[in-house]
Amino acid sequence: MIHGDELRAKKNLAVLCDFDGTITLNDTFEHVLRKYAQGDWKIFDQQYERGHITLAECLRRQGLLVKTPEMVLVAELERITGFRPNFDRLIAYSRENKAPLAVTSVGLDFAIRHLLRMKGWDRLVKLYAPKAVSTPDGIKFTFPRLRDKTSLSLKDDLVKYHKAKGRKVAYVGDGIWDIHALKEADYPFAIKGSRLAGLCRQQNIPAREINDFQEMAFTLQYDIAS
Repeated sequence: MIHGDELRAKKNLAVLCDFDGTITLNDTFEHVLRKYAQGDWKIFDQQYERGHITLAECLRRQGLLVKTPEMVLVAELERITGFRPNFDRLIAYSRENKAPLAVTSVGLDFAIRHLLRMKGWDRLVKLYAPKAVSTPDGIKFTFPRLRDKTSLSLKDDLVKYHKAKGRKVAYVGDGIWDIHALKEADYPFAIKGSRLAGLCRQQNIPAREINDFQEMAFTLQYDIAS
C-alpha cells in the first residue's frame, strides 16, 4: 500500500533524463565527432575535465570542428542509433503519476528531436538542450540562460529549477557531464557500467545503477523514499 506521504512525494516528482548513452545505447554527439571532426576534439574534453574550460566552451570548440551538413548528420545517426529498452515504460510512469518528464542534453538538438520523433516520443517529453546549427564554418551552439547563478550547466540548472518549485527530482545519466546534476538530484540513477556509475562509487554518491528504464520506473513506483 502506498502511504500518504509517499503519494504526495510522487505527485511532486520530476524525472530528468540525459540522452546520449542513456536513452540511446550510443553517444550520438561523440559519434559525430569521431566520424566528422576536422581536428583533435578530445583535447577539449580533457580541458573540461581538468576544469580549464566550461562545458559550454568545450561544446563550442568541438562543434566548430564539424562542417558536415545537418541532413548528413541526421541520416547517419538514424542509421547507427540504438535505444535503451523500456523508455516507453518510464514515459507511462510519468504520465500516470503526473510527473514532468524531460530530456536534458548538451548534444545536437536537431538530431535528438529527429530521433525522438522517429520513436513517437517527441510530444511526450520536453527537450532542454542548446540550440545547434550546422554551418559551413562548423556547428554553432547557443545555450539557454541559466536560471540559477550557481549552476554549472543547463543540466544541474534544470534540477535546481524543479527543486525550487517544490518537486523532488529523479535524474539519470551516464557520463561526466551528468555528475553535477546527479549530485543535486533527490533520486540519482546511473547507467550500469557507465563512467558516471564509476564516478558515483568514487565520490560516494548513492546512485542506483540501472540497465534499462523498466528498472527505473519500478524503483520510482515502489521503492522511492517518502
